[in-house]
Amino acid sequence: MIKNYLELNKFEVEKFIQFINRNKINKLSFEDMDKEIKSKEFDFGRGVILKIKGQDIIGMASIILKECNKKGIAYIIKLDINESIEDKRTVLCELIEESKKIAKKYGAKEIFLGTKDDTIIRSLNALNIKKQYSAIKMTLDNIRVKYSPLSLVKLSSKNKKEYLTIYNDAFKEVPNAATLTESDIDEYIKKADENNSYYIVTVNNEMIGFLQFNIKNGVGEFDLGLIKSARGKGYGKLLLETAINFLNLKNVKEIALIVITKNTLAYDMYKKRGFKESELVSDWFKLN
Repeated sequence: MIKNYLELNKFEVEKFIQFINRNKINKLSFEDMDKEIKSKEFDFGRGVILKIKGQDIIGMASIILKECNKKGIAYIIKLDINESIEDKRTVLCELIEESKKIAKKYGAKEIFLGTKDDTIIRSLNALNIKKQYSAIKMTLDNIRVKYSPLSLVKLSSKNKKEYLTIYNDAFKEVPNAATLTESDIDEYIKKADENNSYYIVTVNNEMIGFLQFNIKNGVGEFDLGLIKSARGKGYGKLLLETAINFLNLKNVKEIALIVITKNTLAYDMYKKRGFKESELVSDWFKLN
C-alpha cells in the first residue's frame, strides 16, 4: 500500500520517523521532519509518499512539485527503500509510478529522479532508465584571484524585488534550478548572517547578477547567476573571481560549489578555472 504523508495515522507517523532515522547519527525530531515535508516544495506534504507493508514503512519518495506549473518539470528526490527488503525493484517501481501520477496531476511534462544510492541506480539501469546528467561538488586548489572583483550590494528589503527578478532570470533555463518567490527572498533576508549571505552584483551601477554564500565548518560554498542580457560579455569569469575573492576574505579552508553537468557553460567555466570534481551529489534520470 502507498500512502501520502498527510494520510498517515499517529502510529504510521511514528513508524515513519523510525524509518527516516534508521541510519542517522543525528536523529531528526518529528517537528523538524514535519516542517521539511510540509514545505511548499512538496506542496505542503502532498508530494511525499510512503510504501507501507504490514505495520512497517519500507520506502518513500519526495516529489518537488513547485516547478510543475512554471516549467512543467517535477523532480523526485529522497527516494529511499529499506535495505532489508528483498524485492527492492518492485518497491522502486511502485514508488516511481505513484510519483509520476502525482507529478502529472500537477502539470509536469517532464519528470526527473535524482539519487546517489548504488542499489537504486543499478535497478534503474536494469529497467533501462539511463542517467542524463549529474550534480557534482567541485573544489578549488588555486584560490589566487585573477581579476579585480565586481561590486556587491547586500540583499535587503529595499532591493529584494530586484534580487528576485535577477535570480529567476539567471536560472530560468538552468537544469534543476528553482523558481523563487518573494517569500523565499524574505526567508533569505531573515537567515542572513556571517555564514549565509546574499548579494546583487553590479557593473557601473547596473545590476547584472547575484551571488549567494554559505560557510560551514570552514568550507565556503557559493552559487552565482548572470542575467541573460549580460551574458557573452566576459562577466561570467569576473563574477566567479568575485566569489573566490569574497571567500578568501572570509579565510575559509576550502572553496566549493555544486554544478549540474548538463549546464555545460558553467561546468566548463569552472573546470577551466581549476575547479576539480570532489564528490557526487546525485545522478539524474529522466522518467518516461
